[in-house]
Amino acid sequence: MKLRLRILNILTFCLLAFSIHSQNLVTYAGGSGKERFNAVMQLSNGTVLVAGGAEDLNWIPTGVPKTPLSIGSINSTATGKIGFVMQLSSDLSKILQIVYFPQGSVRDIFKIRTTNMNGQATGDVFISGTRDVADYNVDGYFIAKLNNNFVKGTPTGTTWTYDVVCKPRQAGGYTGESQYKTLQPWDVGSDGKVVFGAGAEYDFSWAEIRRLSALGKPEVVENWTAHWSTSGEWDGTPAANYTDKVANPLNYSAIVLKTGRKGSLRSWTQPMYDQLMNDGNGNATRKGAMPDDYFFSGPCPFTGTAAGSGGYTGYKPSDKPTARLGEIVIDRRTNHFYFGYSTQSVLPNGLPDFEPVVVAMDNTGKLKWWNRLYQETTANSTPDQYVDDLAIDYKTNSLVIAARCHGNNTINFWRGNEIKASVGAKGFQNQFTGTNGNIHISWLGKLTLDLGTVKYATYVAEYNEGATSTGTPLSNANMEGWPDPNGGWPNLNTTRISSLNVAADGSVSITAVGRRTMTTKNAFQKMPKVTSAAKGTWNNFVRTYAPDLSRPLYSSVLTGKWDTISGAGGGNIELKSVFKIDAGLLAVGYSVDSAGRAVGLPMPTTGVPTWGNATPVNEQAVFARLTADSIKTIENVVISDVKTVDYQGVVKIYPNPTSSVLNVELENIAAAKLEIMDVLGKVVYTEGSKNGTIFEISTIQLQNGFYFLRVLSDKDATITVLKFMKN
Repeated sequence: MKLRLRILNILTFCLLAFSIHSQNLVTYAGGSGKERFNAVMQLSNGTVLVAGGAEDLNWIPTGVPKTPLSIGSINSTATGKIGFVMQLSSDLSKILQIVYFPQGSVRDIFKIRTTNMNGQATGDVFISGTRDVADYNVDGYFIAKLNNNFVKGTPTGTTWTYDVVCKPRQAGGYTGESQYKTLQPWDVGSDGKVVFGAGAEYDFSWAEIRRLSALGKPEVVENWTAHWSTSGEWDGTPAANYTDKVANPLNYSAIVLKTGRKGSLRSWTQPMYDQLMNDGNGNATRKGAMPDDYFFSGPCPFTGTAAGSGGYTGYKPSDKPTARLGEIVIDRRTNHFYFGYSTQSVLPNGLPDFEPVVVAMDNTGKLKWWNRLYQETTANSTPDQYVDDLAIDYKTNSLVIAARCHGNNTINFWRGNEIKASVGAKGFQNQFTGTNGNIHISWLGKLTLDLGTVKYATYVAEYNEGATSTGTPLSNANMEGWPDPNGGWPNLNTTRISSLNVAADGSVSITAVGRRTMTTKNAFQKMPKVTSAAKGTWNNFVRTYAPDLSRPLYSSVLTGKWDTISGAGGGNIELKSVFKIDAGLLAVGYSVDSAGRAVGLPMPTTGVPTWGNATPVNEQAVFARLTADSIKTIENVVISDVKTVDYQGVVKIYPNPTSSVLNVELENIAAAKLEIMDVLGKVVYTEGSKNGTIFEISTIQLQNGFYFLRVLSDKDATITVLKFMKN
């Protein structure tokens, strides 16, 4: 395919490149079947996958191919429910196809993961979804590998399925669903292996992390400390030390998320327990080689007696020892994996508390580092704190963490203006302010993948309705006069992040729930400033932060058009997933249900496609593509970072996609240098200036995936950047 592009300057290129994606699209979707969208992602061919659940598929337009998926060995009987994945065209104008599990099997499809990094050719597709089983002893969620990836062909079933058991939490008589079931923490690496969490949080029974082989079978992980054979459990590490290999070979391994137990994340020798370590922000005072040493007076040997409770700062474990696992992510380049969890603890004065930690391990299960997310001292951190989500930032080799605290104290999450590895850095919101302590507010941080060193941080905490004592207006024009959250001492309100996505340029996008949410000038739907007399409303919002978390690039609420006098009518949209694309943001969710009826007032809609609805009839799914210049990218390079010159010329590249040779033709450009960059911006090929106007570049040495051809003048000024695919 030939691509002809007249170059005026780089902004002209942007308008052409994004012409079919440059408008906001906000729509309801569905009919009477209580439709919900749970996850969204873009494939390498530009099409978009959306996963969700419904009671019927009558809302799908006539003529759209519908392919039933074989249920495999999934144990579930979700009466009347259908779990589905639909594929949208790259311009979002039509549904290309939908694949689904038979009605009455699974409740929904909740997550989608692939074996590739963003920007690479789409690899294998994995999904998870909610199982409903009458016997709570085997209830939980499922993980499955689809037998095709939507780019090469339509999935017709699963290559394998695995049922994850998540018993309801029984502590205190509570019988609701385990958060392991509702959060479904898992990820897949480039090797096709899945790391997942199972169990019940803050309970007496069980919680763990396991790994599945590429064939979907539980496997032995060499450097984990708990392993099982047909005859029972063996605790030790590495697994090669196990001596009964012939009679009773090991079948699988686990990280036991049950504080104090052998096989959990405790040191097994005294020197390990006594080790003083850097806490990730320059304080070499943290004690213990393993994160759960924090709650005990000594190590937990594999044989013999474990030391009792009471750590070096006075913390103890509670009587409910299982942890809450927030999320697991895997670096597709190395298959190293990262997870975050929280432990119910007891302060020295006997009051309850919850402590967070993020853990990094290599692909053999060997510990790399861990970070408490605050400084450990004898003053202790009295707010309850949790890890809610994780993502990999490939641009800066960082782990992005979404965490949350309930209440405030001087010992809370790392402040963005007190990061020792980034002198002069400043988070958009550096601390918890005000006197309203009985609330949950969120926090974002970036830690290096290799050592867990804190690089950037910001709180994500929206204003309370009617907040006063605000700071002076921000100088950033895009914030449109909102008060600086680092000035004054305003009351905040509960703010909880629900999803997290990191783009190739390192920008961080979230969906969250808040009250008087700060919105940007370029927002699709704005919130009146906290200094305005107009009423706000509870809302879900979408926000993209700059890579250093110093400012929002885009922030928009998405909720019912509420009455700004009474505040009624909003708070009725729940967003579940966000995905950054070149043209902006994709976000999905659903309208809040009240016995199957739409509640509140409709949200504003625009660009409604033929498969969508301008207003909801009942509970319905929600889909949004939100665009703004500040979050558009050119081939994963931020527009404002590209320096260009004005050339009246023509650049042609063909064929695109290419398998072996890329032809480049230049017209009215006398001298040029050509560079090929991968999706991370690394230059992988350079062609020096020549007198000719036709270049033939071999692409055989390139791996399959997306690349970018940059044409430079003889003064190294960028003339244009073109995108092509190697397959």
